[in-house]
Amino acid sequence: MTTDSLAARVTDLAPTPPALDPDWSEATLARILRDDRAAARAAAVRRRRGRRRTAIGLGLALSAVGSTTAFALGGPIDVVTSAIEDFARQPNTTGNGLGELHEPALVAQFDTDHGVFAIWVATSSTGKVCYAMSDGVWDGTGTPTKKELEYGCGGIIWVGDDVPPQELTSPDQLGGYFTDSEPLVYGVSPWPAATQVRVQAPGVDRTLPVRDDSHGYGAALPEAVGVPQVTLTFLDAQGQVLGTKVSVAPVG
Repeated sequence: MTTDSLAARVTDLAPTPPALDPDWSEATLARILRDDRAAARAAAVRRRRGRRRTAIGLGLALSAVGSTTAFALGGPIDVVTSAIEDFARQPNTTGNGLGELHEPALVAQFDTDHGVFAIWVATSSTGKVCYAMSDGVWDGTGTPTKKELEYGCGGIIWVGDDVPPQELTSPDQLGGYFTDSEPLVYGVSPWPAATQVRVQAPGVDRTLPVRDDSHGYGAALPEAVGVPQVTLTFLDAQGQVLGTKVSVAPVG
């Protein structure tokens, strides 16, 4: 028997592979692509939150503790209060020694290209500055759960290039200008009399309201793509300038 005839017999004896179901193939491919996109989005959110948390205001030593517990409470302020107080009870965290937590206040909440960004701030009787934030996780309606928040107190913050890191001791240290995804700006006015803040840079010129309760402000700035820094001018109710500061986007 020749080699060619043996190969032909082996081929004849091999089972015929079943035809692929085109509907099954299409559904399987769609599921793989969907899972890949979901994993990429989750990784991007983790990177984005990490940069915003450690860059300005949200300290390196916060050790934020998440939870899968849902709360049937009165609103976001109740959930934020519970989250921060639970954090302070954890051993060896920057929330230890919290004392009495003052009622949290919303700094800013606005839509971005990846969902809702929201941040709250609270101080305590012992001088702690605490926060809770959600960056593209909570949909902005109803009441968030603790697992949709990151939270902590105090810690060491980055305030700019060539400036030593500082301890978070005042709410107006929170926030900044960020460009790691869609550009955005948020923070707490250093001037309590401010009612609005003008945000300016090449191609950027808009005025944002300053909240009465937290003195907070914030907005997405899609027009600021490629802009490395913005100037913030704080104005009172009569439009008089109270002060200005430059906010530089962290790099890397």
